[in-house]
Amino acid sequence: MKRRYKTVEIVESGSGYGISLDGKPMRTPAGNRFEVRQRPLAEAIAEEWRAQQDKVDPHTMPMTRFVATALDRIAVERDRIARDLAAFAETDLLCHRADRPEELIERQRQGWQPLLDWAVEALGARFEIATGVMPLNQPEATLAAIRARIDDLDDLELAGVQTLAGGTGSIVLAFAVFLGRIGWEEAHRLSRLDEDHQIERWGEDPEAAERRIAVHADLGDAARLLSLVRVRH
Repeated sequence: MKRRYKTVEIVESGSGYGISLDGKPMRTPAGNRFEVRQRPLAEAIAEEWRAQQDKVDPHTMPMTRFVATALDRIAVERDRIARDLAAFAETDLLCHRADRPEELIERQRQGWQPLLDWAVEALGARFEIATGVMPLNQPEATLAAIRARIDDLDDLELAGVQTLAGGTGSIVLAFAVFLGRIGWEEAHRLSRLDEDHQIERWGEDPEAAERRIAVHADLGDAARLLSLVRVRH
């Protein structure tokens, strides 16, 4: 849409921080009050709106999009979204290993196994692994532990972790970033071990390269959101 506002301000209330455009409180697309609890997050959102030129481009406003999603969709469909996110534990990327070649097997072992070991202590989740196309059922206790950790997230945290898991194919990588075990760049690299191995052998096609760039950007945005959410004042 065309930019029709001139000023962007942060408005503090007893419950958090809102954004006003030319003195009018901003609302989400569904009409909900646009407000967050963390001032640094509100400042980041205000900067996104100030940076718009003649037209407002939502693609350049990731923090705004995350908050709107949390307020309009996650708050309403939280249980379904939490179930979908928990389902990543059933097919987690880190648990499905190659059976050849040896070089890829070793890359996966060195990159992925330390995080599965970490998940036992940090998440209370002991994951099984399989090689090749073997089917794999994770222990019920593992699935329950992951669902419990997801239920502990607030709506904005859930939005960020959901994006991390969707971009990497791994709930373990998502929580490893959220809890500070690894950075998002490392999570992106680890999620691409198989793909990078194929690129080394056969090269990369343009469409795959575009998808990689898009996922890289999404992971960076999600990590930034989570860093801002952790700051309460």
